[in-house]
Amino acid sequence: MNLTHIHAFTAAMQSKNLEAMLSHMADDIVLKTPLAAEPFTGKAAIRPVVTALLGVVDSFDFREVLQGPEHVSAFFGITVGSEQLDGVDYWRLNDAGLIQEMTVLWRPLPAALAVEKKLAAA
Repeated sequence: MNLTHIHAFTAAMQSKNLEAMLSHMADDIVLKTPLAAEPFTGKAAIRPVVTALLGVVDSFDFREVLQGPEHVSAFFGITVGSEQLDGVDYWRLNDAGLIQEMTVLWRPLPAALAVEKKLAAA
């Protein structure tokens, strides 16, 4: 499995470069996030969600990329003001190596809820 797009995506996320992040996603990407009950489908639907997230997150710290036979995951930290979160992004890639499906998991719950409140205000 070619991880070129994954490594470029995580670098773009750390530098908070929305356009670069989107360039490593399939046009019909599906995003499952703890911030919404229903998934977002397509780059147009994802753009405002990621824009808001990048506006409140101070930093992303990718710690480890894990690869399975059909997926890739990354363990990372997020800093939002005084809140510290651990996160996992779980990705399925298409044949071109672009991110086709992304599931985001955050913990601990109190910090995730605090970030959700900041995003709602944004």
